[in-house]
Order: sequence, then structure tokens, then C-alpha cells
Amino acid sequence: MEEETTLRDEIRNLGRKLENKKIEEEKHKKFKFPRVAKLTQKKSKEGYASVCFINENRDVKFLKLPIKEGSVIYNGSPYIASTDYMLNYKNKPFLIIPTWDIAPFSPQKQYDDAFEQKRLNVGYRLVLNTLKSEQIKPKASFGSAWIWIAVIALVGAGAYYLYQRGGL
Repeated sequence: MEEETTLRDEIRNLGRKLENKKIEEEKHKKFKFPRVAKLTQKKSKEGYASVCFINENRDVKFLKLPIKEGSVIYNGSPYIASTDYMLNYKNKPFLIIPTWDIAPFSPQKQYDDAFEQKRLNVGYRLVLNTLKSEQIKPKASFGSAWIWIAVIALVGAGAYYLYQRGGL
């Protein structure tokens, strides 16, 4: 036979479930770089780079390839690998290359495009922090003032009572 639960118990159970769901959503797994593309210090000194290839079907493949004469060769096709296109991942060289283009992802080009199209996000954090610090803060409550007023009123009432009784 089922136990009857009250509406209050049901609300509490739903509240617990929501809290558990929020905790699960807050836990994010960190990105783990694929082992195939991880570089050791020795390999990076020998001229290797971690490369992320983006295929036409939007599939991503990570590899470590040697950089020879400013280019990397993948499937018989050369791709530019100059320092203008080089990124860093944990202080090791990293390239993002779409397979349909010989030029890899360029952070400088992306920055310039964002600047031209006025979709740059550089100063927003500073502006938001300034706005938050200059926000109008609510006035302090009269919590301590009410206590003092109550104490003075009690002392006054006591003095009046004693004065009327003839104690003073």
C-alpha cells in the first residue's frame, strides 16, 4: 500500500531534485587534449606541432605533425604553418587548419575582422565592473537606530513611572 504524502512533502522532494540537478549542471568536465596530439618538450623542440584539422563534414581530427620549411603536410596536401598562424596550448605550438583551405586559422585576422565589424569583446569586462561598482546602493536600514530609540523610550518611560510614583 502506498504511503500518502502531503503537498508539503511533494514540494520538498521537488526542491531537492532541483538542487541536485543544479549541482550536476555546475560540474563541467575539463577538456582533455587527445593523447595522439600531445607534444612532449622534446618533440616541440624538434619542430613538431599539435594540429587540429577541421574536415568538410565538420569532423575534427587531432594530430602531431612536423613543421618543415614553414608548412605541414597532411594527406599529401601542404598547409601553411608560419608563426602568424601559430597558437599556444600549454606553451606548445598548436595550429587549427580547415582542410579546404591552405591557410590555417589566424588569430590576428579574426581579431581584425571582429574590430571592423564592431563585435569586439575586449573592453566589456572592464565596463561591467565599473558599472557594478558605481551602482546605487540601498540605504542602510535603521536596525541599530531603532534599538537606540527603543532604549531611550524605555528609559524615559521608567523615569516617568518613577517620577509619577514619587520615587524621585
